[in-house]
This record gives sequence, structure tokens and C-alpha cells, in this order.
Amino acid sequence: MNPKAAELLRGLNEAGLQGRIVPAHRIIDVGYDILSLKNEGLLDKEFYDMYMSKYKYGLPDSMPAAKSLIIVAVHTTGIILTFRHKGNEYRCVVPPTYANVVDIDKQVKAVLEKALPGSRMVKAIFPFKTLATRTGLAKYGKNNITYTECGGSYHRLTAFYTDMDLETDHWQQKEMMAQCVECDLCLRACPTGAIKKDRFLLRAHKCLTFHNEMPGDRPFPSTIRMSAHNAIVGCMRCQDACPMNEVNKGTVVEGEVYSEEETEYLLKGEFQNEAAEEIMEKLERSGLDLSIFPRNLVVLIDQAECQKSAKS
Repeated sequence: MNPKAAELLRGLNEAGLQGRIVPAHRIIDVGYDILSLKNEGLLDKEFYDMYMSKYKYGLPDSMPAAKSLIIVAVHTTGIILTFRHKGNEYRCVVPPTYANVVDIDKQVKAVLEKALPGSRMVKAIFPFKTLATRTGLAKYGKNNITYTECGGSYHRLTAFYTDMDLETDHWQQKEMMAQCVECDLCLRACPTGAIKKDRFLLRAHKCLTFHNEMPGDRPFPSTIRMSAHNAIVGCMRCQDACPMNEVNKGTVVEGEVYSEEETEYLLKGEFQNEAAEEIMEKLERSGLDLSIFPRNLVVLIDQAECQKSAKS
């Protein structure tokens, strides 16, 4: 392996991170992988239009001469946010894959720059799961979530282009975890029937995560039961059921607390005044977005109240 590449991977490991390297031109192959799924009819049109169509699979304008592309997995935990509302407290989970977005990118960039002094780093923007599985950094679960050896699905992926040629190419065939072959726990745990026996790629348009990331003015489909909701964004049902997450399951850190006034502001869903910027900064620290977040909070509070009524 190229000495600089070896030094880079060593630096990542010492920082508790995992990484892989490919030539920068591999971004074209990432795009081809995704386009192939679309052409085979394996990606729902609405899902593709919402998530995939915005990406450009070419070298970034800010670094047209990029030489290498580095994909990194960072072990994470969930975050518990507390919302105070009408004298009650509601504790809501932010799944590990959403948490601490800004801090994670800063951490990874700092490690990369230290390992490769004199190089430039530019944040990459594309679907990271494809490259993670194409380099062996992660493997797919039957639920189409990526799993790493150390963190299971409790990780966040990020990637950076560099102008340094690391002369390394970890590109390989994608793999599903061997443990998934005879296991159907995630399929049985899925509250919306998005995971199927007859195909590897889950039906993303049925996934609760897909619906949890819709704009706030779009109602949930009537087919999604109230009991299905379990996180402020995304969904943890299949991950909680997965044996590969046994060590990490339920690991969370305490996050922001939202006052009665802040929670009421969020529930109203009107973000045209100065308070929006302050609330937005607070949400971003937990990886949340005003455009999708409030609708999900309404559902979780309603669910908690229904459960309380049922017990009384």
C-alpha cells in the first residue's frame, strides 16, 4: 500500500475511526451503481427523485483535480431530546445515523489533514452507503442499512476528496452480512412492511424513515399506524431487532432540552420570524431540520398521550 495511504488509515484508526480509499474517479462508478438500480426498477420514482436525482457524480467544482476519495465511518450513539409541553416531558430519540452531523465532519476533516499535511480536503456529497459497501468499509444488512465491524449500524458515514494521489483503490463487490442469510428479525420488526423476503433492496417508499423525512405539510399515509412511530426522525425498529447491534443497542446520550415556549413554537410550524434561526441552530446540533421535524414531534406527543390514556 502507498505509504501515505497507510499513514492515513493508521491515523484514522488511532482516532477510533474506520476508513477506505479509492481514486477520485470512482465517483462515476458510484453513480453508475445507483443509476443501474433505477433502470432496473428497484428504486421507487418518488424515492429516487427525492434523494438521488440531486447528486452529480463527477469531481467537485471546488476541486476539479481531485485525486483520491476517502470514505470514513464514525461510531455514534443516539441522542435523547427532551420536550416540555403542557407540564409534561417527552423524551424522543434521534437515531445514531443523524446525530452530530457538523461535529463529525469537523472531526474527520481534522484527522485527515493531520495525517496528510499539505493536502487539501473537500467534503464530498453523494449517497455514502454505496461507496462504503463498495470498499468493504461496511456491509449491507437485509434492511439495506450499512453495518461496520466495530459499530454495527451505530455509525455515520462521511467522505472527503483530496488533491493528494494516495495510489490506493479499495473498490470491490458489495456484500450483505452473512448473518442476514437465515435471519428475518428485521423483516418481522419493520412496522410498515418495507423489508421483503423476495428481494434484497427494501421498498424504500414504504419505509417509515422515508415518510419521516417528508416536508412538514405532508401528512403520513393512513397505512402507517400511530404505534409505528418511535423516533423524532428516521426509525429504529429494524436496528433494535438486529443481533449485530446487541452491544450498541439503546446507547444514547442526553441532548438538548426544549422549553415549553420552544416546544410550542415547534408545534405551531410557523417559522417566519427571528426565533426560527435560534431554534434551527439548536436543532442542527442534533442533526435535525425545521422543514421535516415538527410534524414528527406532533405524532410522538400524540402517541405518548394515547398510551398514557390507555394505561389510566
